Amino acid sequence: MDFSNFWLPLLILAALGCCSEGGLLVTDKMNGVVGKNVTFKTTITSTQDFVTIAWNLNKVEGITPIITNVLSSNTEDIDEKYTGRVIYNKTTCELQLGPLVKEDAGEYTLTAVTLKGKQQNGRIDLVVLEPVTDIKISSNVPEAVEFNSTVVLTCSAKGSFTYKWKNGSDPLVVDGTRVQLNANGNVLNIAEVRRTDLRGPIFCIAENALESGTSAPFNLTVIYGPEKIIMTQTPTDSFLKKGSNLTLACSAQSDPPAQLKWMFNGGEMPLKTTSSITLTNLDETNSGNYSCVAYNAKTNRYISSPVAVVSVMEALSGTNISSSSSLLIAGTSAVNISCSAATGKAESVEWLKDNKPLVPGDRVILSADKKTLTIVKVVREDAGDYKCQLKNKVNQDESTYKMVIIYGPENVKVDGKRNVKFEELVKITCSAESFPPSTYSWKHNGTSMNSSNAVLTINKAKITNSGLYTCEALNPITEIMKSTTHTLAVTEVGEVDKALSGGAIAGIVIGVLVVVLIIACIIKNKKKTRSVL
Repeated sequence: MDFSNFWLPLLILAALGCCSEGGLLVTDKMNGVVGKNVTFKTTITSTQDFVTIAWNLNKVEGITPIITNVLSSNTEDIDEKYTGRVIYNKTTCELQLGPLVKEDAGEYTLTAVTLKGKQQNGRIDLVVLEPVTDIKISSNVPEAVEFNSTVVLTCSAKGSFTYKWKNGSDPLVVDGTRVQLNANGNVLNIAEVRRTDLRGPIFCIAENALESGTSAPFNLTVIYGPEKIIMTQTPTDSFLKKGSNLTLACSAQSDPPAQLKWMFNGGEMPLKTTSSITLTNLDETNSGNYSCVAYNAKTNRYISSPVAVVSVMEALSGTNISSSSSLLIAGTSAVNISCSAATGKAESVEWLKDNKPLVPGDRVILSADKKTLTIVKVVREDAGDYKCQLKNKVNQDESTYKMVIIYGPENVKVDGKRNVKFEELVKITCSAESFPPSTYSWKHNGTSMNSSNAVLTINKAKITNSGLYTCEALNPITEIMKSTTHTLAVTEVGEVDKALSGGAIAGIVIGVLVVVLIIACIIKNKKKTRSVL
């Protein structure tokens, strides 16, 4: 059927506007996107009261028919420009148009003529939008230097009316001072950028009335540092032993990672650029000031670590005490004992005697450097263990010297019974304070006895054992001898009269001896007389 045969009468009816009624369409405005479909919704639920239905596109240049439906003949005429692009619902008269092109924008009219000859119209304006595509974030600088750079991020997209920004999963917050957005929202300006401003990734969301799109993640690289430099030392002591090792480690916060160099006494150490260095077998030439310097080639910034002051000292070893004399006699000898180490230099010297601090005095004198101890006229109490302790800042060493004092004999005494019975066991003990120990000898009534023991033993006392006993104590080195006496009385029978004084006992002994001598003389005279006869 020729579409023009229906178009002209309908236009006439529309122009006359006789008996026209509205409200055929649900809305009077609609948006669509290029490449997608739109459906013009109607309020029609049945077409049994209509004769014809027509959809047209009205533009400035004229009216373009789309489809005319004659219900009496159940025929549809679709303009060839819309063939394959429209779907018409015969029940509701709804029209689906697509895929849309920009030229589809305009005013669409729906005209329905009833069986009574009345006309009903509906109008809807279609806006065809570009699809939101090609969303990109671009930066004015490839790398930003913290505190120095102003970063401008621009979001561009096709088909977009508005823009939003996200920092990671959260909306990006602007403060209106350092971080600002332009009026359109697609340009983000960050002055004096910080590494913490945009931790990212950054997203730009572009939107129009119908759809939105999100850019690929954008990561802003903010170069910074070096800062917060730390240098560690192992071992941590400021004073190190000669021959030991020293390890130094350096780190700094920096992006890109900082380049490192090591300094010794203000000068750069050659071939030392790693984060950790180890100096082995230290000696005194390694004493000095150590530090590290971090450098960022992108920010062109330097930072130096605090200085570590290291002193290398030789450890003390081979400590020895020497004496000026090997033979010390109490009351006569003087002595100097000196303390020294084979290696290392001592910074302090301490003396102990028998594990107690040595207290100097009038006789005991320390030299100014405390390395020599002088004892004037040694006494027996000076004997003991002398310990010298040498110390410096890396270790301590010590030596012990045993001082021997020759003395005695002193306080010679004899212990034992003074009165014993006939044939009683007698033990008389002699003792003396002496070093070395004394040797002993005994005399009975002035006559030397064949005994060199400290204990004189008489198994069975006789009357003849009574008398005066002398003990002589001799120091074998000094050859000094001292003696003491002890009186012994032996009774022939009965109890020993403990009440007798020493003089009485001596008288008895002498009387007994006299009687014995008289008897001996009488016997001798008798023998001579007999020989004469």
